[in-house]
Amino acid sequence: MEYSGIEALMQQIRDWAEEEDYDAIIEVLPELETPGQYYEAVLSIAYAYLNQEMYEDAEEWLRKVEEQGCMSGVWNYRLAVALMHQMKLDDALPYAKNATRVEADYPWGWLVYSKLLYGKEKTEEALQAARKGLELTSGDKEFVSLIEDMSNALSFAEVTGIDLNNGDTENGERRGGTFCGSVLLNTVNVDMERIMYDLKEDWGIVSTEAPGEQVNYDPDEEGTTKVFYVGDTLVAISLMPVKVPDNEAEYFAGTNYMWPEAVEITKTHKAHLLVAVLPRELTPVEAGKLYVKVVAACLKQPNAIGVYTSGTVFQPEFYIEVADMMREDEEALPLLDWVYVGLYQNEEGNNVYTYGMTAFGKDEMEILGSKQELSDLQGFMFEIACYVIGSGVTLRDGETIGFSEEQKLPIARTEGISVEGMSLKITC
Repeated sequence: MEYSGIEALMQQIRDWAEEEDYDAIIEVLPELETPGQYYEAVLSIAYAYLNQEMYEDAEEWLRKVEEQGCMSGVWNYRLAVALMHQMKLDDALPYAKNATRVEADYPWGWLVYSKLLYGKEKTEEALQAARKGLELTSGDKEFVSLIEDMSNALSFAEVTGIDLNNGDTENGERRGGTFCGSVLLNTVNVDMERIMYDLKEDWGIVSTEAPGEQVNYDPDEEGTTKVFYVGDTLVAISLMPVKVPDNEAEYFAGTNYMWPEAVEITKTHKAHLLVAVLPRELTPVEAGKLYVKVVAACLKQPNAIGVYTSGTVFQPEFYIEVADMMREDEEALPLLDWVYVGLYQNEEGNNVYTYGMTAFGKDEMEILGSKQELSDLQGFMFEIACYVIGSGVTLRDGETIGFSEEQKLPIARTEGISVEGMSLKITC
């Protein structure tokens, strides 16, 4: 078929997408002239596949333009939908959240984010996300129904038409390995060239060509976004010229008992660098190490005042010092940058909890109502976290754990008290 020009062809591709004719779009891909046209065509192919409920095919095509799409609300939304319908909820959630961060006024990112939060048993957060989407759409019926269904405590399957118990594991284990956080800045600027220089000088990390059928793409000529590969793993750093929404960073900064000035300093941030590591072949530990190295390089920016990750805000000097352990010993685990251990007291006793284990495909852990000293509980929890992440073991309901032959502490998996979703309760 002949077309009067590239614009006519692109319009035909959009029409085919509405007709769900993905084969027709695939056939004309060789006629496209630029990466941008190819990207739009792939989004159209994925749209057609999603409407046909061919979710694995949609995911496969979206992955081909991951480098371009990772900073797009539409791309993140469509990939999150494809993953959600395959019951890869842990994989889908970071993409849904990213959709709301990179394009906060795109309502459908809030829609899939709300559904995934509900699937992860985070009802209050799910309702907040749905209400945000409702505000953006001026009363869209889909958001109204979603809010009503979640408020009435319908099951995830009833809310979405998806069975929560199928596919959210891999070889019996929860998935992990995707890392995302925000480096807080007190001015709205970034030197991407310096970050890449520091990555090379400090860690020997250099960007590589996009693997396989991925399309190389320079998303930004202003130097505010950098998307690159380390092997097959995609790394994205993007300047968000606004504060972290909803005072989220300030709220979680209040949990950092090791940095008394955390809240006041966090309040001064005016922008943030969104840092994401999206691995393919890396293990969660390997991906986690790469993430820490990238964040550490970003924290060397003169306007960096902290990093919001793992449920708290870390002081730059602290985070970099922990990361530097890997410069001396590549086998070292930067656990203190990965997992935050929260502490609090109530009338039942002393309590500790983890935040960050889910990035490794593991349940968060809690010790509740203990008579042990908080400092002892904190150290013990770090030991368990190091053991679980470093050894790759999965603790299960009804088992015991201990660090001597005599110590046998029972484990129960129930609804979280200090954390959202299910958690492992260790009696100590």
